[in-house]
Amino acid sequence: MSLWFHSTILATSLAATVAVGLASAAIYEPPVTVAQKGDRLAVSAAEDSYLTFETRKEDGVSVLNRVPVSDVN
Repeated sequence: MSLWFHSTILATSLAATVAVGLASAAIYEPPVTVAQKGDRLAVSAAEDSYLTFETRKEDGVSVLNRVPVSDVN
């Protein structure tokens, strides 16, 4: 009787552990930290409305400046 009772408790504990593990894994969604490619492309500026100027410094650093075309004229 004692062996049967303890086996039932052990089996119930194991089943509950597996059920909780599966339930928590089912609701887990990995975080999305990067925008989808379509979202990034929609935000980028059109090439014909901006000019990009590159300034190179002596230490090898390049600085890029984007200026709207209307400000250049």
